[in-house]
Amino acid sequence: MTRGETRICNKLGMHLRSAGSFVQLASRFESRILVGVPDMPSVDGKSILGLATLGAAEGSTLVITADGPDEQDAVRQLVELVERGFGEN
Repeated sequence: MTRGETRICNKLGMHLRSAGSFVQLASRFESRILVGVPDMPSVDGKSILGLATLGAAEGSTLVITADGPDEQDAVRQLVELVERGFGEN
């Protein structure tokens, strides 16, 4: 299992468009991907609705974990996506 932690830097946080970008990338990986924020249960990183329920605003910490054959690449690329503001900044 590989784990990464990052902060949301885009002004709108994890809304439907950013969740869609995340899911689109996460779905390319074979590994199981979970995403969480402090004090909330983790959700499936390949579920737009799951990600939207996190309520992750700008500045929120995201914990991304992956378990599977491509887990390291998955976590690295997903952390990079979040740090680029989901391509919205």
